[in-house]
Parts: sequence; structure tokens; C-alpha cells
Amino acid sequence: MFVSLLLPLLLVCQPTIKTAPEISILADAIELSTEQWQGFTQPDHTGAYFDLVRLIYKPYQPRLLITFTNYNRALTMVRQKKSDMTLAISAANNSGILLSDQPIDQDKIMAIYNPQYHQLNKLDDLKPLRLAWNLAYDFDTILGLENTGYEVQSIEQGIELTLKQRVDVYLAEQSQVVYYLAKQQQSLTPLNAKLIATDDIYAGFADTETGRQLKCIWDSRFQSLLNSGELQHFYQQYDDFYLKSKQ
Repeated sequence: MFVSLLLPLLLVCQPTIKTAPEISILADAIELSTEQWQGFTQPDHTGAYFDLVRLIYKPYQPRLLITFTNYNRALTMVRQKKSDMTLAISAANNSGILLSDQPIDQDKIMAIYNPQYHQLNKLDDLKPLRLAWNLAYDFDTILGLENTGYEVQSIEQGIELTLKQRVDVYLAEQSQVVYYLAKQQQSLTPLNAKLIATDDIYAGFADTETGRQLKCIWDSRFQSLLNSGELQHFYQQYDDFYLKSKQ
């Protein structure tokens, strides 16, 4: 059934596949690597991003073979063609990865700092400071900064380094900070958190025949669901899920 349903859209997608002179059949499973994000990519395979993947590929009913790992490793697996796709990639991280035509969400980048020592009113205020962010998040590139940042393994480590004044500012994604504080049942005091930027994020695909076909299907279905209004309704079912659409 997967093959018969897939053929019509593969015919549409075929011109984008430069290395394949004839139609190739996708396997019945999609290998997806991702970091775990509460509410988006949860350990039980639920969450907004996984639901979006299932909605996009619903006509083909593939199985999702999910590998949970850190963000850096998820990107590496796609670049090394050990995984078909990953999720929530900034355009700044797209080297060796094919991005969806339209973003799937938007990161809200927070600056966590001690207001006793620093005042942050604009992005330029970060330039002379010692910064940290999670491994491979590359907030320096995203924000256009030349600072050499310290890459940490977790939010806990980033906050600890800021508290101990080992770094001046820890940059983190808002939803991750909110979840961490709720889980720990604590506040950031004496630190402060300020929203300093947003960044569109995309689905990412391996630069392989399968990856190119998955991207073509994704882009076509995403636009079709957007045009019908179904995608807008889908996004409204989730908290902190941002649809930036081109209609």
C-alpha cells in the first residue's frame, strides 16, 4: 500500500531529484533523529513535532524509526546519511542538510544573566560578554555575534556557569527554560531571563535520494494543508507552536 500511494507524488517530485533518472520507491519507514524536547519530541514518541511528521506523511503511513540523541549528534547523523531526517533546525545549521521550504516553528532565544553585573537592552550588549549555549545550537551564528561561546551539555550546566560567573550570559530556547524551571520547581533568582531574538526553524533532510523525496513530499503536503486550512487548525491544538506561513 505504501508504494502504490507514494507513486503519484513521487511523479510530481521526480524533477527535483537530480541523481535519479527514474522513479525510486521509498522504504516503508522513515529514520528520524532528534533531541528530546518536552511537548514536541517526547520519549513515548508523542509531541507536536512527531504529530506534524505523521500528518505530513499520513497518506503513505510510514513507520517512524526514531533515534533520540543530542542536537549535535542528530545533525551529524543526517549529514552522514545515517538518518533520513531531523527536526527544528535553524538555517544557520543547514550545512550538508536539505531544509524544508517553510519553517515548522520558531525558537525564542532567551538571555539568562545576573542583572547585578550586566544590563541587556539590545543584541549589541552581548558582544563584549562571555557567552554559553547548548552544544551545536550555534547562537553566535544565528545572532550574528563574533563571540567565541562555551558549549554546554545541558541547561543545568549553563545556569550553573552563569551563577558562578564563569560566563556572563547563557543563551537558551525559551520553552526549554520554562520546562526546566517547572520540573525543578525553582526560579532563576538571582538571575534574570530576557527574550532577545527569534529564529525560524525547519525540518531537515539527508542529501540522499530518500531525503530528497521526503523533502519534496513534505513541501508539497505542507503547502496543501496550509491552503486547505487544516494546518492552521492542527497548530492551534498545541501550546507554543508557531506557524509562519507563506500562502
